[in-house]
Amino acid sequence: MRGSLLRVLLVWTGLGVVGQSDARGYRKPPQPTSSVSFSLYNDYLIVVRGSAGPLKGLNFLIDTGTSPSILDQRLAQRLRLTPTPAVIAAVGGNVQGSMATAPSLQFGPLRRENLPILIRDLSTLQLPIQLDGIVGLDVLGQNTFVIDYASRRISFDPSLSLPAPTPSKLPASVPLKLVDGLAIVEATVDQSPVHLVLDTGAPSLVLFAATRDPASGAHSAPAHPLPKSLGEVEHKPIRLTRFRLGESEFGRESAFLVRNPADAGHTYDGLISPTALGITRVAIDLTQHTLAFARTP
Repeated sequence: MRGSLLRVLLVWTGLGVVGQSDARGYRKPPQPTSSVSFSLYNDYLIVVRGSAGPLKGLNFLIDTGTSPSILDQRLAQRLRLTPTPAVIAAVGGNVQGSMATAPSLQFGPLRRENLPILIRDLSTLQLPIQLDGIVGLDVLGQNTFVIDYASRRISFDPSLSLPAPTPSKLPASVPLKLVDGLAIVEATVDQSPVHLVLDTGAPSLVLFAATRDPASGAHSAPAHPLPKSLGEVEHKPIRLTRFRLGESEFGRESAFLVRNPADAGHTYDGLISPTALGITRVAIDLTQHTLAFARTP
């Protein structure tokens, strides 16, 4: 049975252009010490103000589950970008899209020049504001950064050393690796290891159907409602009997089971949402391959 629609950010999570090499490289330039305030919508969506080319005062969603970054097609037209067709691997399977090169993209201290971006229609997202773009890990991953949901700030701190036992006073840390431009962490669902995309744009844990059989330990249960999106993705609410991330035990967590189309080409098993797990601060350093976090007791 087809359930309600998954929102567009889940449909686009793990975006990758088929055949495109992941050779962008996360070199570590001199990092600014700065922080940027953000607005939080629906208790998990992070929105900051930024600019693209000469256009300022734009609304960007910060989404670690997106790479490359995305500009709304309306904004792309204002910037007079020249799109080229592309096949995009999304959660629901391959879709047709387009790519272009943005002259610049900036928010806070982060700025990228001549940035390859995807062009999509963001107008159907159900938010109180209109989004102009989605800033993904291709931009964020150039710097170590900390997202503090309580203070609603993103910090860029060159003094952070995430392999340390308590980086920036965050009590837990786990290794992560970069796959197809996305940050992947290993978790345990019941007794099975899974590889999940760290996705700040997701409202819940998402597991692909090939990863979990609901008849073996995952029980149907109500979970967070998902608003309407651009595409239809079949999903089923389940409750896990056990979820573990590194040494941190999360217990019985709600999740969604999503069909994994053969043409999607995913090399991971699902998505991990920080806020759905009660995580209040999360730090990412792709150069040291480390994720650190703190959560509510």
